[in-house]
Amino acid sequence: MNSALAALFGGLRLARPESVTDTLFEELERKRKREEEEREASADDDAEEEGEEEEPELEEQDVKLLVLDFDGTMTLTIVPRSGNRPPMENVTSDRAKLFTETMTKQNHIDNFGGKEVVAMWEDLFDELLEIDVELRILSYGLKAPIVHALEQVGLINYFTSADGEKGDLVWAKDTPPLLNDDTAHKAYVIGTWMDDFNGGKLWSGEVAFVDDDPNMIDAPLSGADNQGVAQILATGHARRHQPGFYEDTMQWIRDICGLTAPDQ
Repeated sequence: MNSALAALFGGLRLARPESVTDTLFEELERKRKREEEEREASADDDAEEEGEEEEPELEEQDVKLLVLDFDGTMTLTIVPRSGNRPPMENVTSDRAKLFTETMTKQNHIDNFGGKEVVAMWEDLFDELLEIDVELRILSYGLKAPIVHALEQVGLINYFTSADGEKGDLVWAKDTPPLLNDDTAHKAYVIGTWMDDFNGGKLWSGEVAFVDDDPNMIDAPLSGADNQGVAQILATGHARRHQPGFYEDTMQWIRDICGLTAPDQ
């Protein structure tokens, strides 16, 4: 009897392991799919309850906000002078007296790269406003010197909202939230703007950012201290400006904001 049972079960062992394994696998796979579907449904329900929307595909997002650094991005920070006088160096907006008392209108124009560059900014800004892209400056300089410089070169209106105070679209280290919060940085400020942009919300592909400081773009080696804006924007929407290469930066802005066709 025992030998007969042994023979019977021995025969079964040759046939069953693969079928049993397949059955168990199928059951586990069905269970995994059910659990995954339940998690997704739960996440959708939570999002609906909190009023959150699912972010659209990047191709469906248009840039609505362009954020520009000031010193070294819109300006050269070195101003040539006539004669044998050495150029002005370290011409940055944290030097309020230099900007507002020492520098002439021509000095400011030269700091922007000259009349041709100022005209190029005007043309670009006009194109952007035509497609409803808002312009803002976010700088670690001082607001009053920046506003003064923009006035001197004729660009202040692009950074003033309709019926707004002159230069109200300029943020600096002496204006909130940078003024009020020691831990705030550019990525934090832009994040707050994205959460509340003129009463709405901005997705990661609806903002473009330009700065000459690579650490303001991305600094992954800093770990948790990384203050790069690229972390909160869609891939490719934060650009490092090479000082003086205005045409390159302006072309990138046109491309990222949809002013040029994708194949151009």
